[in-house]
Amino acid sequence: MDEQDTGLIQRCLKGEARAYETLYHAHAGRVAAYFLRSGFVHADADDLTQETFTRAFRSLGTFDADRGAFRPWLATIARNVARKRWGRRAEPGNFDPELAEDVLAGADDPPTAAQQAEEIDAVRDCVSRLPEQLGRIIRLRYVEGRSTRGVAAATGIPEATVRSRLGEAYERLARCLAAKGVME
Repeated sequence: MDEQDTGLIQRCLKGEARAYETLYHAHAGRVAAYFLRSGFVHADADDLTQETFTRAFRSLGTFDADRGAFRPWLATIARNVARKRWGRRAEPGNFDPELAEDVLAGADDPPTAAQQAEEIDAVRDCVSRLPEQLGRIIRLRYVEGRSTRGVAAATGIPEATVRSRLGEAYERLARCLAAKGVME
């Protein structure tokens, strides 16, 4: 993907609108997923994704392929956009930005992507089988990206109880995923 990105960037710098579109579509999903995992609602994640690409496209002339790939460069812009927005939130301490970072580092390899899609489907199914309260805690922690304190605030449950219930949820998820062949 790096060589393809570099070629697209060169075409963007020449003013080819189709190259901008292609570059956007190649990376927008991962950037939006990062914002969603960071605790932003869909509408905000969409806005932040647009802001990230607006900044990236404005600064495309500063991108240097010799210093690294496009994705990490774009990820840095996305993190900066997120941090700026987190700083303006009423309760920034309720979100765990590092929890979402893995999304930006995902693989582009199609076989790996297919395997990841199967694993994601298995995780979704296993989460849906959890008791309602445990499922909610998992979704608050890992979908919304809230810290333990943030989960406690959202549920009205003490932090120690949240940690205990997360442990219980992990055990149930591990058994379910092992039964599906996703975990050993």
